[in-house]
Amino acid sequence: MLKNSNRPILYLTLSDSFVWGPFIIIANLTSLYLSERLGTDTASFVGIGTGIYFLTRGILQIPIGTLIDKTKNDKDEIILLTLGVVLMGLPFLFYPMIIEPYQFYILQFIFGLGVSLSLPTWRKLFAVNLEEGKEGSSYGFYETILSFSTVIFSVVIGYVANLGDVYFDWAMRGASILMMLAGAFVLLILTVKERKSHDGHLVLPVEKVVK
Repeated sequence: MLKNSNRPILYLTLSDSFVWGPFIIIANLTSLYLSERLGTDTASFVGIGTGIYFLTRGILQIPIGTLIDKTKNDKDEIILLTLGVVLMGLPFLFYPMIIEPYQFYILQFIFGLGVSLSLPTWRKLFAVNLEEGKEGSSYGFYETILSFSTVIFSVVIGYVANLGDVYFDWAMRGASILMMLAGAFVLLILTVKERKSHDGHLVLPVEKVVK
């Protein structure tokens, strides 16, 4: 039986599995997907869009990290993480509507904003709620669940996308919905009264593997 104090780790793990699991296969399919809409210069458009994403992520993470450090209660992290998860999934809902490069760039900015809200908050919540002496096993559990979810989503989404253009669009929309629904797992943390992050208790952070 999972201890109540460990449930935040489970919820954070499930959230990340439904966010990064679908994203990994979607990221691999992006160039192929956009080539049908943007023409022969797709590689350069994807490169610029990727640059916009990382620039947004690079600029915003320190201010967001500083912001969440100013309050002891974890509700701000939970709210920002939920918002970030939704913003990460939202752009892929609009991928089927892309007909111009600037639309892709806007969606990449939104995705970068979502990641900027998600990464510092997820890392802080995970680190604070780690049980002392079980840090390694907790990260091992996280990586195992994430790996298996990535396998499942990659096979399913890849298979559906391969059926044709219409199915390709639905694969994108389906991935978007799954990613946004992952915010529900984050909100479940609020139901765990015994969570270590509830009263602002801090432990030394263990760095999460950079995605």
